[in-house]
Amino acid sequence: MRILMVTPEANPFAQSGGLAEVIYGLARTLTKLGHEVRVVLPLYRQVRESGQPLTSTGHTLSIPLSWKNLSAEIFTTELDGLKFYFIAQDALFNREGLYGTSYGDFEDNAERFIFFSRAVVEMMEALEMDCDLCHCHEWQTGLVPVYMRTLYSDRPRLQHRATVYTVHNVGYQGLFSSFDLPLTGLGWELLSPKALEFYGQLNFMKGGLVFADLLNTVSTRYREEILTREYGFGMEGLFQERAHELYGILEGVDYDRWDPSRDAFLATPYDREHLEGKRACKAALAKRFGLNLPPGRALLGMTTRLFERKGIDLVENILDDLMSQEVGFVIQGTGEERHHYLLQEIATRYPEKMGLVIGYSDELAHQIIAGADIFLMPSRYEPCGLDQLYCLRYGTIPVVRATGGLDETVQEYDPKTKGGTGFKFSSYTPAELMGAVRRALALYQDRPAWEALMRQTMALDYSWNNTAGPKYLELYRLAVEKRQRLLRG
Repeated sequence: MRILMVTPEANPFAQSGGLAEVIYGLARTLTKLGHEVRVVLPLYRQVRESGQPLTSTGHTLSIPLSWKNLSAEIFTTELDGLKFYFIAQDALFNREGLYGTSYGDFEDNAERFIFFSRAVVEMMEALEMDCDLCHCHEWQTGLVPVYMRTLYSDRPRLQHRATVYTVHNVGYQGLFSSFDLPLTGLGWELLSPKALEFYGQLNFMKGGLVFADLLNTVSTRYREEILTREYGFGMEGLFQERAHELYGILEGVDYDRWDPSRDAFLATPYDREHLEGKRACKAALAKRFGLNLPPGRALLGMTTRLFERKGIDLVENILDDLMSQEVGFVIQGTGEERHHYLLQEIATRYPEKMGLVIGYSDELAHQIIAGADIFLMPSRYEPCGLDQLYCLRYGTIPVVRATGGLDETVQEYDPKTKGGTGFKFSSYTPAELMGAVRRALALYQDRPAWEALMRQTMALDYSWNNTAGPKYLELYRLAVEKRQRLLRG
């Protein structure tokens, strides 16, 4: 099958979160399975600074944007059997961040991703891409299916191309003023509740949800949740309407990058038969943060975004209680300044027990996941989550809230049967989180049982090959069949 993935980010070129890793992992897996995959994203400054060589395709497109036209030069490169395309427009994409700065989103994000979406469709025509399917990800690409089924619906190459639209997080929908509609070149008739309008605003995600052939999200549990008012963020009616065409596919893990036996970021490699290396990673992590952590004390870790949807408010509420225990705690993250200041204030009270880094580095993320005994993910909601899957491979026991992909992938440990993979809590309260932490710490004192649990989780396989790859291919097949049926009338 020939697949074009349209995404706002992808490793190793541009990353703001887990999406970039998901795109690369899925695309590379599909290539290994014998399919032709191309990936297209904007040519951000981060792409230029990635160190990867880029070559111009020789195509520069003129993209209408309201009353003006902007140029879109198409660049390309190949990596690991994948062909990447980049749409360049320096006035829109040559910036420090992908979507904004620490002060907020870029004010012209509507213009930026209207331009990108239309340029992608124009690129398919200009480069004569004969793909079977176009797979679009997140709100930034939601207008691609809209363009394919409206302004460009008379193009034979696009008529036959099936579309799949993936919602990675319905909490971010791409909401803009309705007055931005003229930038799209689309007719005002599309600013309606049946198309792009959402409570008087222009909704990019809704475009993908309405116009794509099939839809999916990133875990079966999250698929169930977004059908409800609590998690649907106002879109639950549309999800219910298309429930028969909405699939849930759990994300996978790239074990080439996330494997403690060959992770170059770790102080010492280890595997499920040689756990002494994990103890060395724990000691190195404690030393890096200057913690006083005698042998036998548990080390808890987090690497997260400091926003309440990630549960950081729950963590802040239990930290004094947690620090009264015989444990250490390390966390790295960035987000809202109020959480930066509060965590810094708490960390100064426990300099030998709590380590904090405001920021993010991939190296430290690997080291925390490898060096911690227990990893906290108390998210208010979590479509899939990747860190808990990494933790399972690294023998680091997750404590998670039972929501979305966290609920699907972590099973509560049962002391009677010795089954399970971690510890869960349901109600979004500090007391519930602390209760789950206490259960984990109690088991940690039973070293044989704890190490048996570690080995049990390290044997699990959440690789793309084993989980998502084949399921996406089946989804693609269904989308192509639907498109063919529609063309036949």
